[in-house]
Amino acid sequence: MRIIVALYKVDTQTTQNYSVATRINNVKQALEFHKSYTESIHTAFWKPEYSGLRAVFLAPEYCFARSVPQTHGDHTFGMKRQMEEDYVKDKLRPVFSALSQSFKNALIVPGTVAWRKSIVPSSKGRHASIEEAEQYRRDKYERRIQATADINLKDNNNTPFTQDTPVFPAAYKKGDDTRPALPTAASKVQALQTAHYIAKNTAHCYYNGDCVYKYNKIGDFYEVCEDTTDTVIVPNRASKVSGVTVGAGRFSVAGLSVGISICYDQSLSVQQAGPVQVLEPLQQTAVSVDIHILLSAHIPPALGAANLKPGGVLLSCSSSDTCNGVLAPGAGPFQPDYSQDINGSTLDIYQLDWQ
Repeated sequence: MRIIVALYKVDTQTTQNYSVATRINNVKQALEFHKSYTESIHTAFWKPEYSGLRAVFLAPEYCFARSVPQTHGDHTFGMKRQMEEDYVKDKLRPVFSALSQSFKNALIVPGTVAWRKSIVPSSKGRHASIEEAEQYRRDKYERRIQATADINLKDNNNTPFTQDTPVFPAAYKKGDDTRPALPTAASKVQALQTAHYIAKNTAHCYYNGDCVYKYNKIGDFYEVCEDTTDTVIVPNRASKVSGVTVGAGRFSVAGLSVGISICYDQSLSVQQAGPVQVLEPLQQTAVSVDIHILLSAHIPPALGAANLKPGGVLLSCSSSDTCNGVLAPGAGPFQPDYSQDINGSTLDIYQLDWQ
């Protein structure tokens, strides 16, 4: 089985002023080229009735985020990064679905989407009142925050993780880093009492028109640029696939198991309960996978942080060219079989022969 992998290497730092329409158009053109290339390779042996995975398309973290003015060109502090929920649900996801539907048997992850949703619901739903529905949401989000209190960055002193442990230890900050301290689980829970929005950094995974998995970034590394007391990023350690709860970052498609993480998540460890502190890399605490996807802006890919089956591969798509590539244990980085410029960004294409 030959899988054609495409990494669309958009520098999402320098394109933050691009409109959403421009971002959609660029991804669409890259995907169309990938489809044409895949079909030219598969012409000799691929048949419509085949059900295997024949292609993977990836774009980097923050491929989709709120556009910033040309005069700024960067999501500096005080500027909103997240897109609004209604736009993502009503405009963006249908585009992703249509692009996926037109490219059969391809796993498509068009980067990540920075977005936010109101904590105050527009209707009471199954609850007795709007107030009760709102309190239900606040309680649910608090539980999700509490569930990630044991996930953090390991330091040299093996400092135990608590609700008050900074998401990024102050000891790791460089001397010229003037950014404020990142929120702790405890500070997020406190902010959640009065905040109006929760924020997410989400990778949508599509296959044959269906969103087969959504992964929300766990490692909050300055995800919210504006007031962190009014907008709180809420990670979701567990996700649902077809109504079944699974570990974060694990799903399957066309008979292959897939892992996924976003940028800072690669560096995080889980503190196991017990009398002796045991730390395990976040991606090592779930089952091994055939393919691991890393989307970033940006971080160098680390094979040791991925839990791969024998013969598995790590696919890293990043905003930084040096952090892109296809890697496998015991082998050097794969070389692209073809590269194509798509509106100023490079699309690297790899052919992987899968046993």
